[in-house]
Amino acid sequence: MRIKKRTAYIILSFLLIIAAAFLFIKYLDKSPYGFKGDKFFYSNNRGDPWYESNLMNKTESMEVYLIKYKSRDFLSYPVTIYGLLFMPLGKKDAPGIVLLPGGGVKKEAESTLARELANRGYAVLTIDQRGIGETGSYYLGIEEDYKVFLTGKEPIQHLSVYDALRAYDVLKDIGNVKKENIAVAGESMGGRYAIIAGAVEKRFKGVVAISASGFHIKKDNSPENPYLLSIDPDHYIPDISPRPLFMLHGDNDSNIKLADAEFTFSIAKEPKKFFIAEGCGHGYCDKMNGAIKEAFEKIFQR
Repeated sequence: MRIKKRTAYIILSFLLIIAAAFLFIKYLDKSPYGFKGDKFFYSNNRGDPWYESNLMNKTESMEVYLIKYKSRDFLSYPVTIYGLLFMPLGKKDAPGIVLLPGGGVKKEAESTLARELANRGYAVLTIDQRGIGETGSYYLGIEEDYKVFLTGKEPIQHLSVYDALRAYDVLKDIGNVKKENIAVAGESMGGRYAIIAGAVEKRFKGVVAISASGFHIKKDNSPENPYLLSIDPDHYIPDISPRPLFMLHGDNDSNIKLADAEFTFSIAKEPKKFFIAEGCGHGYCDKMNGAIKEAFEKIFQR
């Protein structure tokens, strides 16, 4: 049976349209960002990370690398995240830690805690978050960010969590890091992002939040409520379970009140532990070292 050329052309065109539609739908399904109700999420299908790594210095116990990796653009503005990777020497299958600094804190200032952790055998990647240090680019206030959210685009607050997820992807790709043993930690604002990132990315082994709390946003019918809930760690912290959560706080913290951190901790599910560092203010202090050691040993079951 012979098919006329015109009929064959129509059939071929129809098949090409179906194939194009299938590929388009498949592409849409791979989009890592989504928002449902009052929570945002990023899928595990983020693709292989693009990053560069350059050795900066070497000591008797560790190597320090300058890392830069591509993250998701903010609107039409491309974003490259800069970080420091602290790798313990002579250690294979080192557990990994994504360490997020507080607001306005550069990666270099986070090096004290990063080195402390690397000396204990952990591979630690800390970053300049958006609007900070070498990363630069935009970081918007809540009102401006909400306006972006209303357009259906990813706001900075969501993208800042994605940066932590991409740091996880980079650590997974680095040799001598045990891919199944990566946790997330952060101080202050970084602790808030760490809580949300730990809830969104189920492959994180656990979460350590230092001097952090939620915003205690209540559900209501206001138009901005879904956005505010979507950036509130309180709204995500129960989703960390059954992986362990550790929260550490100084009893003299005047930036984030101890009571606020305790309230956020109360919402979390087990397993969890709260440690109060007596006489410490905002952020990491030496009196937290014992609790930090215990936290990561339990997270990684060492």
